[in-house]
Amino acid sequence: MYIPRASVRRITRNNIYRLQLARLLTTERKRYLINEFKRGIKIGAGIFTVLVLVGIIAIGVHDEKLQRQFPSPPDWSFMAARTYRSARAQEDPEFNGTGITDWASTANMFRHVLRRLEDPKRDGKGLVEQEEGGILVPGAGKAGYDLTAKSEPWRRGYFETLMHLAKCAEHLDTWVRDKTRNRAFPADVVIGPSNPNPRPCPPGALSAPLEENCEPAWEEPESYYVKILTSKGFSTRQRVDAALAYGDWLDYKGLHDTAAEMYRWGIDIACSALPVPPQDIVDPKTGVLKSTDSGSQSSITPNLAHATTQLALHHARTGAVDKALPIFLSVLRAYRSAPPAPPTASAPRASDAAALSDAGLMALASSLLSFLRPARYPDPPPSGDEPLTRASATGCDEAGLMTYIGEILFATSPGQREAGLRWTREAVEAAERGVRSKAVVAPQEKARCAECLETGLSNMVLMLERLAKEAGESGGEAGTGAGKLGAGWLGFWSAGQRGAEGGEAPNWAKEAREAEKKLLAFRREGLRETFEKSAAVAGSTWVG
Repeated sequence: MYIPRASVRRITRNNIYRLQLARLLTTERKRYLINEFKRGIKIGAGIFTVLVLVGIIAIGVHDEKLQRQFPSPPDWSFMAARTYRSARAQEDPEFNGTGITDWASTANMFRHVLRRLEDPKRDGKGLVEQEEGGILVPGAGKAGYDLTAKSEPWRRGYFETLMHLAKCAEHLDTWVRDKTRNRAFPADVVIGPSNPNPRPCPPGALSAPLEENCEPAWEEPESYYVKILTSKGFSTRQRVDAALAYGDWLDYKGLHDTAAEMYRWGIDIACSALPVPPQDIVDPKTGVLKSTDSGSQSSITPNLAHATTQLALHHARTGAVDKALPIFLSVLRAYRSAPPAPPTASAPRASDAAALSDAGLMALASSLLSFLRPARYPDPPPSGDEPLTRASATGCDEAGLMTYIGEILFATSPGQREAGLRWTREAVEAAERGVRSKAVVAPQEKARCAECLETGLSNMVLMLERLAKEAGESGGEAGTGAGKLGAGWLGFWSAGQRGAEGGEAPNWAKEAREAEKKLLAFRREGLRETFEKSAAVAGSTWVG
């Protein structure tokens, strides 16, 4: 049989390749390749396992950091607690590292927490609706639950979630949701007849929605405040804080009459815990604390003092200073006649601190051990129903009240300007004592003292400048850029109230320059920012 030469060459070449491949894949080489393949799988699996474990450790360390910064109740589920901590971290612009707060995303996270807490199949076991089907509050949705079956940490975390949701709702008051894309947008970017000049969306953002496709994106803040006020199981302080925060919101919206009623509701809530008839302690019409005997005076509580102060601030902001001033004076009198607060733990002595600093290794070991210990949920704050005491270490409450009184007297009564200046000087001295005090006090108290000191010094500069200008003498050195120094708490310092152009009396001018230097030096120290950061780190409960 004839076989073509080309076929012979092809067959021969294939046989050669087959023989070469057979020689290449010997039994030893096959075993070697299989072992190398298995070894590569083991190494890859090991690397993958290490990366997974490192990721788990990193997540755990981050979660532990969040737990220490923003503690969550121990009886919450893992998902509710973790989402709550993440929402708190995202709400804090310094902690999240962006310098801004994404209120829409933060509100969604808190919403998720609230849904889990109110779900009877999840964290809401034991919640009881106060009536069958729930109580509907007109304009505010469903009323709150009966929380008495839940633990105090659970209730405190639930309260904080509602308050943070109300805060988010306030920031997102005008936002809308595009129903076609399920996305939230600020109202000023919506395209439609009610917004003829929409603001352009930022580069890279979604396109602006059409007005006919939009609806309100969030619940009104009052739905959360009313839920707190109508729930059963919250402390007096928590309900007072909710009522006063709701009053602040109504004032911001321009509903001053409704806000006044809410402030009075806060006073009524505080009075509900008094051991004596409320009419013996506070005038129900004016909100002025009565000057009574020592027995009744000791019945005034921090909740009542706080609520009446907020009512006075409402009167001052709305121009009713004749109603505000008597309340401020009565609260100041109550603080000054209250017994001193019990002493707190003293700071370590200098010698002890030096000894501790020498033991660097022990300090490092102690720090590591403290990190390894599980974070403890903070103890509950005072209910506010205890008798009022005077914080001798700081006097921040009295300094704040004196600042209010001085600002009102100076700005609204020409014949009482020097009296207003004297009140402000006393407030500055009291606040400075609190700021410079070496006593161990809560960081929140230090932050309040620093804020009061800065505001008091700003008020002093403005007061002295005006007195100097009204004196009509030459000077002209103080007050350069004084308008940038800030405004008082009550908003009485406008350009029109600064007086006409003119010279300065030498005595007022000198004091104004000294006060301005002191204010600028205090700002350069950065104590207020330091105390506020410390208060943010230490504060894990809502402070109204």
